[in-house]
Amino acid sequence: MLKHRVLKNQNLQGSLPPDLSRFPYLQEIDLSRNYLDGTIPREWGATQMVNISMVGNRFTGPIPKEIGNISTLANFTVEFNQLSGVLPPELGNLSRLEKLHLTSNKFTGQLPAAFEKLTALKDFRIGDNQFTGEIPDLIQKWSNLQKLVIQGSGLSGPIPPGIAVLEKMTDLRISDLQGNGTGAPFPPLANMTKLKTLILRSCNIIGRIPDFVGEFSGLKTLDLSFNKLDGEIPDSFLGVKQATYIYLTGNQLNGTVPDWIIKDGKSVDLSYNNFGNESSCQQRNINLFGSASMGNVSGRTVPCLRSLPCQKNFKPPSENSSSTGTSVGTVVGIVAAAVVFVFLILGILWWKGCFGQKISMRHGIF
Repeated sequence: MLKHRVLKNQNLQGSLPPDLSRFPYLQEIDLSRNYLDGTIPREWGATQMVNISMVGNRFTGPIPKEIGNISTLANFTVEFNQLSGVLPPELGNLSRLEKLHLTSNKFTGQLPAAFEKLTALKDFRIGDNQFTGEIPDLIQKWSNLQKLVIQGSGLSGPIPPGIAVLEKMTDLRISDLQGNGTGAPFPPLANMTKLKTLILRSCNIIGRIPDFVGEFSGLKTLDLSFNKLDGEIPDSFLGVKQATYIYLTGNQLNGTVPDWIIKDGKSVDLSYNNFGNESSCQQRNINLFGSASMGNVSGRTVPCLRSLPCQKNFKPPSENSSSTGTSVGTVVGIVAAAVVFVFLILGILWWKGCFGQKISMRHGIF
């Protein structure tokens, strides 16, 4: 009685078998990371599978509408293929679907309105596609959603304010939204207190960074790069002090950089903003490469002396010490000898090269 068929990373080639109905107890098929091609058989719609995973193959064509008949389906992951066409509205019938991964394909069109019925969804990813239209309001219907990835999907903004009700969200990634340049204010995410990853990159967001961002105490990654954010970094930002990555690149932020970022920022990029030269560390120019970047001490960045403390047991070398180092005269002698040796070798090679050329030409005549 076959229930699970897992054949990941097996270098399999060929197409998918259409008649899985002869395995009535089959619940899972995982063919990820192979070299399979062809289309997804519509006959699979007659199965009772729970998990279908075909990540990283070469499948083409649309998703058959018959897949929407698999009432037991909980996970459908077909990332990193060459699937195309519009998404069938019938997928909205999958009332038990928790995971839908469509990243890195060639899907087009808008997200079907019928998707609002996918209320069991916990993980939805559609990045790197060719969708059109705005991010739909129907997403707010997915009250169980924990991870949402819409990066380079082709969809345009603004980010619908209705997503504010998604209080279970831990990972929100939206970037590279299409549009005509009309900005929108920062989305109201104050209720997403469980966030660990917040990426709103190149979303044409305008205005100030809201104070509630500093209340995301569990945040590990914050990326608000390439928007039109202005004003100063709010004092409440101290609440995300524990974040490993903070990226505010390419905005219009101004004022001074908070002292805790200078001292404790693990990986902070504040470049291409309008921060002033003065900060709580008067001896440091934080106007890095167009603005500031605490994680880079190259270019116009000069670290504060207080951030480079000497070790307590450090002892500078003595001027008269000769037993623990090499004298200047010795170093000069070695360098001079090396230069003479190099010129000697070059002279020998030049001399041989001239005669060698003549011999070669003489042999070429005959």
